[in-house]
Amino acid sequence: MGFISDLVSRNAIGKQGRLLAKQFALRLTKGREGDSKRVAAEYEILVGDALGYQRRAELGVVGKSHLTNSIQWALVEEGFSEEFSRDIGGRLAITLAASD
Repeated sequence: MGFISDLVSRNAIGKQGRLLAKQFALRLTKGREGDSKRVAAEYEILVGDALGYQRRAELGVVGKSHLTNSIQWALVEEGFSEEFSRDIGGRLAITLAASD
């Protein structure tokens, strides 16, 4: 076994990250990026979903990093600015790293 379990491939983690980003984008339309209360509420949902996946998949450090990067870049693909996506990705990375 490597850094990522054989049961959870990089591809599967990437797909999950894109799915979580898509769900986030559906709830927080691009015009509402400046609404800090709405962003905070949607971020909390994203964190809960990401933590749930992390636990189910038993992601290690590399898996958590891949999930965070997948979400961050999928948000850019969904039309959010790189700055906004980096902010969400950075906060998510800290939260996932602190959890066990």
